[in-house]
Amino acid sequence: MTLAPDPPVSRVAAVAEPDALVIGAGPAGLAAAAMLGEAGLSSVVLERSPRIGQSWRDRYERLRLNSVRWMSGLPGYPIERALGRWVTRDDYVAYLERYAERYAIDVSSETRVERIDREGDRWRLSTSAGDLHAPIVVVATGWDNAPKTPPWPGSEDFSGKLLHASAYRDPAPFRGRDVLVAGIGSSGGEIAVDLLEGGADRVALACRTPPNIFPRQWLGFPISAAALFEKGLPGPGRLPAGVGDAFGRLFQRVINGPRRSYKLPHSPYGIATTQRTRARTPVIVDGLVEALRAGRIDVKSEIVGFEDTDVVLGDGERVRPDAVVAATGYGHGLEEIVGHLGVLDAGGGPVRRGAEAPPDAPGLHFIGYKLPHLYEIARDARLIADAAVAELARAREGALREGSGRRGRVAAHRASGHQRRRPAHDHGQ
Repeated sequence: MTLAPDPPVSRVAAVAEPDALVIGAGPAGLAAAAMLGEAGLSSVVLERSPRIGQSWRDRYERLRLNSVRWMSGLPGYPIERALGRWVTRDDYVAYLERYAERYAIDVSSETRVERIDREGDRWRLSTSAGDLHAPIVVVATGWDNAPKTPPWPGSEDFSGKLLHASAYRDPAPFRGRDVLVAGIGSSGGEIAVDLLEGGADRVALACRTPPNIFPRQWLGFPISAAALFEKGLPGPGRLPAGVGDAFGRLFQRVINGPRRSYKLPHSPYGIATTQRTRARTPVIVDGLVEALRAGRIDVKSEIVGFEDTDVVLGDGERVRPDAVVAATGYGHGLEEIVGHLGVLDAGGGPVRRGAEAPPDAPGLHFIGYKLPHLYEIARDARLIADAAVAELARAREGALREGSGRRGRVAAHRASGHQRRRPAHDHGQ
């Protein structure tokens, strides 16, 4: 598929101070900017790449959304039914382009934000285009912003090809070769299936922690929609983790059969516990369980190191793949720009997400850091816009009160006879 030309983007030159600066022109940033505009606020989106949705453009060609179409659209503009239930990478990027055009979102491309600091009653952003200021800042740099590869001993001397999953595009370069994929997340599992179907000679998955695995749908029901069940329950605790874990194990067995049938040990964490304590969703991959059951994809122990042509595994086994794809995850990458503000938790995620700003950082919001990602982005974009309107109103009221108080103090000072005296020689004669 050929993507339509991008909507016009501009570089920051001399931008009048907007109500809000949004960092990142992916789905989260575009949704936040659109809803800020709908609320009557001006905003500029700062994007480090040349084009919007760049992180989606850079993913592997096989990629489809794991969340069903009706859960994946941005606020105010659902994804078109014609794009199917499971939207492809290219179709989703084209949708983001249409969304930006529909809401006339002002995107400043190739503008890298280096640091955010508080300056009086507004924020100062140090960027590659100079300092920018706004009372509201929305950080939307993405959940999967910084690829992470473990510091495996000897990896720099590995004679085969070693790449992170973020650099994998398609199976063509690996046709007829032996490939080890490190990590069974949704990306790792789907890349393994892609390699298998694309002609790799042998494919194996190196696994440290066996995951919970589901297909995209079962009997026509989209598995991603199950996440909405808990959100509909009343009360702050919602469904106890133990109950959610038990349901997850039951449905995995019903859908996939016994785990021993596809040669994967039981996961030590249930689906609810995994999401709440490790911020991870279940692995959603079509065809993986079938490939494991048929023995077409092997499961190995985790990688612990490299020695020349050998990959050393946690159980002592040594294998000699031609290539290793490290599907070992991503970090948020927020430390560089906001780590000094005390707004991140121990895992590098925001301590407050969505409409609620951190206690000591008024007007600073984070979007795209909740699960399930796209569904929560649509909800939070509207809530952040409402919060921004209220925050700006409070700031203006405070400024008015301060101005009134200052004028009152000056009037009282003058009334008490403390006007500035003329010099003794100046008698108006």
